[in-house]
Formats: sequence, structure tokens, C-alpha cells
Amino acid sequence: MRTALTAFLLCLLTAAPAAAGPWLREKGTGFASTSGTVSQSKDTSGSIYAEYGLTDTINLGLDLSMGLDRTGAADGAGVVFLRFPLGSTDGTQRFAWHAGLGGRYTGLELSPAFQFGLSWGRGVAWGERWGWATVESSVNFASAPATTRIKIDGTFGMGLTPQVKAMIQMFNTFEDSEHYAQLAPSILILPRPDSKTTFQIGLEYPVAGGGDTRLKLGIWREF
Repeated sequence: MRTALTAFLLCLLTAAPAAAGPWLREKGTGFASTSGTVSQSKDTSGSIYAEYGLTDTINLGLDLSMGLDRTGAADGAGVVFLRFPLGSTDGTQRFAWHAGLGGRYTGLELSPAFQFGLSWGRGVAWGERWGWATVESSVNFASAPATTRIKIDGTFGMGLTPQVKAMIQMFNTFEDSEHYAQLAPSILILPRPDSKTTFQIGLEYPVAGGGDTRLKLGIWREF
């Protein structure tokens, strides 16, 4: 039984993406990523994300996002947060919560914000392949003129080879009585099986709330 569990955990670590969600970083290790999207209509967006293990049970994180539409209108958000485990840290299923401070902007208007979130994840076996599933949620409370923003994102990924993983995500945002959703399939490519760098190539399809399909490119790095 112990051998099977060990094999499962090793396969999960090989298959899972560098952005670990509810799997907290070990003390002294970290992760950083940047990504960008562009539509045929020249709407663009970008993001920067980083997390670092202050201890084995406390992670420090940074999450920045920005957008620029075809008319030149800009908006964005940023939060610095701490993430903590919720419940057991050695089970098949993992839970974590985070809280952070930051802000959101539209044009030249800046609104301070507080964010709280919960995340869940588990390893997934599919025949001889191993993968992962996560659900990450957050509530962002901001001062006027911004309004409360709720996000619920789901991810399912599977290792295809030691250097290639497939991932599909659903991004949901609820704000101002509106629902925005995107379906985002991606391929994750490692230059070598033991590489700490991952390249992401994908698309974002609008499912709710309008918008155009976007090309997405990203780079992830563990350290």
C-alpha cells in the first residue's frame, strides 16, 4: 500500500503544473510565471504570478493582471497574499485558503482591495497516465468605484509524456450582476524532462459575457 501511494505521489509531481494551487511550496522554493493574450481585434491582456515558501505551511504570493482593449481603455488588478493549508497536508485531496491586500484600477481610478480565497485539488489517475484537478475561488472586495468580484476557476490537466502536458481550464468571473466565462485549453511543454521551465501555448474561448477568442502564450519557472 505504501509503495502504491509513493508511486502515486511521484507520478503526480511529474504530471502536475508548476502552479501548484492548493499544494503549497516547500520552504525556500518558489515559482513565477508570466503570460499574455491577444485577440484578432487586438484586445490584449497580461499577467504576472509568483509564490514562495516562507515555511512549509505558509506561502507568500503575488498576483498581477492587466488588460488593454482595442480602444485603449486599460484596467487591472494586483494582490499580495499569504496562503495556508486547510486540513491535512499529506492526503490525496488538498485544501488551502489565502488572504491578501491589493488594488484594482480602471483608467486612472484606483480602488484598494481585500481578497479571500479557497482552493481544492487532487491527483487523478487515467489508465497509466496521471494528472491533476483543481478548483480555485476568490472574493475580491474593493472600494468604490470598483465592485465586489467573485472568481471560480477550474483546471484539469494530464501528463501525456515526461515533457508534454495537456490542460483545460474554465475561468468564471461574477461582477456587477454579470457573468464572464472563458474555456482555455493549453499545451504545456518542458524543454527537458527535468527542466524547471515550462512553456504554455493555448487559447481562450469566450463562453459567457462576450468577447473574442484569444491566443495565449506563457512561461513558467520554478526556483
